[in-house]
Amino acid sequence: MKLLRLFSPRNSLIGIDIGSGNIKAAVYQGNELLTARVPAPPGGFDDFDAMVAAIAEVASELGYKGRQAVTTVIGEMVIVRYFSLPRMSESELKEGMAYEIENHIPTGVQDMVVDWAVLDNNLKQTDNRMPIILAAAPIELVNQIYQLFKSAGLDLAAIDLVPLALCRALRKDISGEVIITDISGQWGNIVLVADGQPLFSRVITINKEELTQSPVSGAFELTREIQRSLVFLRSQSKRSFEPKRLIVTGDIAQMEGLIAECQEQLGILAGAGRPGIQDYQVSPDLTTAIGLALRGRKL
Repeated sequence: MKLLRLFSPRNSLIGIDIGSGNIKAAVYQGNELLTARVPAPPGGFDDFDAMVAAIAEVASELGYKGRQAVTTVIGEMVIVRYFSLPRMSESELKEGMAYEIENHIPTGVQDMVVDWAVLDNNLKQTDNRMPIILAAAPIELVNQIYQLFKSAGLDLAAIDLVPLALCRALRKDISGEVIITDISGQWGNIVLVADGQPLFSRVITINKEELTQSPVSGAFELTREIQRSLVFLRSQSKRSFEPKRLIVTGDIAQMEGLIAECQEQLGILAGAGRPGIQDYQVSPDLTTAIGLALRGRKL
């Protein structure tokens, strides 16, 4: 079972983003983008049969005959770490990661699925360090997700991370230093990006009543979490991260007045993230699903 391993499948993948409000799906049929969404069952993952039915329904709504899918894993029990290592060979890296996993996940990995990848797409080979993303999720959670997709008649090719999916979908809009937020229910992601790659991300829990009470209060809650993320990154990495833009994705991007308030409170440009893939402009709440569907495609 792999969380992050990069690969290039021959067939298109159905990207399925399971949120607490809606389940969203996207797939490329040739160069045509197909999307769909259905309501998530009120019981969420606790209602196995209802979740299986919803996943099967959203895949069917696409009208696509392929069965390979990719989804995300999110929650308080999912660990994501970012760090860099001196540039080395692939064999040396595999050896060195055993120590790094122990160092970055001190609680142990005996009940976790662990994976890692090199975030190296935009770096010159002359750079003497390489950025790494490390992820770990409980085996029980990963097994549950695989069983859900199997019961829905889908072959789950991989479990991905929201920050990577967002960077894929928004790759044309994230040059320089940028903040991305993705909020669509109980959980949200804040991702700090430099030159198309995530430097740091946080999963935040959402008080939906406070967030949707008014644009001012909603922006206050969101920008407070963003500021905390900026403080942490700057203190840990000792780098001056000065973002020029905020990109808002997920259901919250459609809340009237919220983005303007975020721009006012942060003092930087802010806008909704609308993945522009080969002339398609789609709703911000589909960003993660589209990023998942782009996994393995030549960008």
